[in-house]
Amino acid sequence: MNFLHSQNELALGSRFKAVSERLYAVANSAYRASGVDLDAHWFPVLRYLQVKGPAGVTEIAAAIGQTHPAVSQLAAKLHREGWLVRRADPADARRSLLELSAAAEARLDRLGPVWCAIRRGAQAAARRASGDLIGALSGFEADLASGRVEAEILAQRERLLAATIEVLPYRDEWAPHFERINLEWLQRWFTVEAVDREVLAKPREYVIAAGGEILFAILDGEVIGTCALLREAPGVYELSKMAVESGFRGYGAGRRLLDAAIAAYRARGGTNLFLESSLRLKPALALYESAGFVHHPAPRPGSHYQRADVYMVYEPDRSASRQVAETLPDGTVR
Repeated sequence: MNFLHSQNELALGSRFKAVSERLYAVANSAYRASGVDLDAHWFPVLRYLQVKGPAGVTEIAAAIGQTHPAVSQLAAKLHREGWLVRRADPADARRSLLELSAAAEARLDRLGPVWCAIRRGAQAAARRASGDLIGALSGFEADLASGRVEAEILAQRERLLAATIEVLPYRDEWAPHFERINLEWLQRWFTVEAVDREVLAKPREYVIAAGGEILFAILDGEVIGTCALLREAPGVYELSKMAVESGFRGYGAGRRLLDAAIAAYRARGGTNLFLESSLRLKPALALYESAGFVHHPAPRPGSHYQRADVYMVYEPDRSASRQVAETLPDGTVR
């Protein structure tokens, strides 16, 4: 028996520390398998900035339960290695904010399958380690030492990367994901408005029962994206609440959701499909344009959103003719 095991509850702190370091090593193995030079010890800071946006050291330290000096030292390291940039706080020029670099954003936006695989592997090990706390901890340690957890994580990663994204209609058990995924991007980029809270908290009442539809992007059973068709009037629909979970961007979920929403609009015999967005969301606007949405003067009359400075209407014929008209002699598009 390991000596620390013989000390039972007296050695809990030491054993949890050892388990923590082993879990970091397992996660790092998964990152290396994905070709990402990321240390699992960095995860809390990087993930916080990915989800919440720019923040100061004090705010980050309080949110992730680490000391100010520890976060400050890690931030300096991540800044030197190109993961973070510093910029002045517009509200207080004496204070600097940490922000992910463009390269870091791109790397993290592809790590959803890895994070999902790590979570699945840890869940499986936790289920196997049943019994009292000491017994469960012993089982968990044995799993880690055997390499089983690492193997499961790598297998789950391959399974997720090989899976096909499906778009499925609303289910009540998925309602919390509709709220969770949308709140993530709204809280990062904007202020969550009253109309957002109503729709996200009661999607069946405000969307489904009102004659609209909600679609979900599913990857191997995981909800990774969502969008809604809000029925405003007979034949008139708003494309709304379209979001893909951070970590799963760049895998095509947004395109699949958008195509499925347009197909649902057509199947309902819709006569007008519009959306409201923001100039801050340039990748989303490019996606909408490629699908046939055309810009109209903003804001839309009767707009529900204070943040909206973009108004687009689905006009595929007009969009196609405009693209042809703007094609240069050498075949490029202006």
